[in-house]
Amino acid sequence: MTQATGQLISLKEWQAQRFAGKGPTLCTIRRWCQDGQLPAKKIGNQWYIDLEAETQLAEKELADSINQALTG
Repeated sequence: MTQATGQLISLKEWQAQRFAGKGPTLCTIRRWCQDGQLPAKKIGNQWYIDLEAETQLAEKELADSINQALTG
């Protein structure tokens, strides 16, 4: 789990913003949060995605994928 650096949004809001149509279930997203695969913070019994950190992570992963495709 990472420290919050930006706006926190609920898992349901993140799911709706990130995935068009059918995306992963909330159960899967919660597991990603628990496993540290998503930058998230647990407040009480609810998980929230750190939107800024998640955006930075997605941009880095995209850049890494493009770089790998170009360098073979």
